[in-house]
Amino acid sequence: MATTISNQTPKSNPATANEPAKVAEREETKDDEIAVTWREEEPAHYILQIQSLPFLLENLSEPHVAFEAFEACGYKWSLILYRVSENGDVYRESENGDVYLSPYLRIMDIQHLGHNGKIDALINFFVYHQEMNRYITIQDGKVKRFSANKQESGFSRLMLPPKFIDRLNLKENTCKFGVEVFVVNPEKEKGECCCSILDLHLEENTVTWLIGNFSNLSGLKCFEFRMASSKWELQLYLRGVPEVKRKYLSIYLNLKQSKEVESGNKLHVQLKLRIKSNSPSNPRGGESKYDPTKPRTGNAWFSSSQRCWGFPYFMKLADLKQTPGLIDNDHLTVEAEFSSFTLSKTLPLNHTPPIQTNFFHLNIIIKLLTVFIS
Repeated sequence: MATTISNQTPKSNPATANEPAKVAEREETKDDEIAVTWREEEPAHYILQIQSLPFLLENLSEPHVAFEAFEACGYKWSLILYRVSENGDVYRESENGDVYLSPYLRIMDIQHLGHNGKIDALINFFVYHQEMNRYITIQDGKVKRFSANKQESGFSRLMLPPKFIDRLNLKENTCKFGVEVFVVNPEKEKGECCCSILDLHLEENTVTWLIGNFSNLSGLKCFEFRMASSKWELQLYLRGVPEVKRKYLSIYLNLKQSKEVESGNKLHVQLKLRIKSNSPSNPRGGESKYDPTKPRTGNAWFSSSQRCWGFPYFMKLADLKQTPGLIDNDHLTVEAEFSSFTLSKTLPLNHTPPIQTNFFHLNIIIKLLTVFIS
């Protein structure tokens, strides 16, 4: 679904136009937990094209604007853009006048949440970069819970409008936002999300890759391993992929082989990637909140057509060389910690999963029937 906003005063969604910003109902993500990646494919569920971003920002009569509702995974959602100050207050400028643009997703039909009154979902926000002709993907690798008391989830203080406009190389101030939302616990009785979500058990969830003779290496290094009955590969670009112009270390996760994916199913992965350090965290002594030793968190779907995902801007090469403990005796250690593997199997609509039991439960049923008959 796509929506275009032209040089007209934006209209808020009728359900939210007269409501004050309900901070208690919004789930926020800290800045250092956000992962930013790139991709060429358009967002699957919703695209918002704004023909004049400055006009929209200057003429917001409310603290936020909610756009046309769209459907995904059997539920109705709405993209909301908040204006947030540096200290987190909605629509109140900070002392230096900075105002941030913050995307949120709101569930619109909370009356259809089922008997539990809640659903869990994975959210990806997108911003289109015109010069790169690619989408910036914004995520934090966490499952968001929506309910009557928590109707929104998103990222606060994400983009400072003037810097945002300059960095995206906007043509005539036109920009595009996008949203993808995947419900991870769909109600079986709805029959609208034709997929089965299964968590794959992990006996071991951490992979450690020790790279020796680091100072003499260049180009691409790869490390194969098995996880969740599939063959994977960590790819380390020592001078970064071409788009980072030899200024960053790039790390990717590549799916080499998977029977499930080759059968037409999809795998969702949540993980943390880090360069292990032998020194205490934040070696800069608290002078900066940035800590290159902290892990990068992300999540991604893998399929037969999408097998590679990662962080092109994983770490500045200057930080890698200057931070004590990251390169130890000319060795670099990459660690990947997988928090979950989720398998999505395509099913026909109104499919009823088979009842799973075991011999223990079967014996109990037989004994109860014997007592009842006797």
